[in-house]
Amino acid sequence: MAAGLAERLALVTGTGRGIGQALALALGAAGARVVAVDVNPDGAGRTAAAIQQAGGRAQAEAVDVSNKLAAQTLLYTLLERGERLDLLVNAAHVAPASPALTLDEWEWNRTLEVNLKGVFLMSQSAARAMRQTGGGLILTIQRAAGPPHAAVWAARAGLPGLTEALAAEWAASGVRVELLPALDTAAETAAAVARRARDFFGAHGAPGV
Repeated sequence: MAAGLAERLALVTGTGRGIGQALALALGAAGARVVAVDVNPDGAGRTAAAIQQAGGRAQAEAVDVSNKLAAQTLLYTLLERGERLDLLVNAAHVAPASPALTLDEWEWNRTLEVNLKGVFLMSQSAARAMRQTGGGLILTIQRAAGPPHAAVWAARAGLPGLTEALAAEWAASGVRVELLPALDTAAETAAAVARRARDFFGAHGAPGV
């Protein structure tokens, strides 16, 4: 079990498959209590069940990260239960198949809503909770550039500026905000996130301190 992560509450988005799922599993294996979030309840449920079957603790939450009310409700529910949210990992991501010439407005909007707006809404709600309980860590995964795609690249280009602005604004509240690039594989990315979280919380004492 990784030092610094035991008993920490970690909320991970986009856990239905791929990088988000790998992140949730890695954090669960490291001892964190995981809230597995995905717009698909079956995907979130399978990931939470896998963590539990491996001996960890997890719960599944079906949440659309681009919906402000849903994001706020999830975090308020945690606070009402007396939970302390320590870690948010923004990993939800969509990539439409249509090229720019045939991309419709709905696909454009949905991509930016999940990949950029969703990061802001989840980070905002998490930071409000963290500010009340002594701070925490927010990590956003920036996917590899991949083949050129107008909507995906537009959202991706906004993440560094968003992260820098939030980090500057929330530092005084004890909320650390960082952008981490995805590595070659989901497993490598998950290991890097777990390592960063371990280092951060290892330097911040036991949960509740």
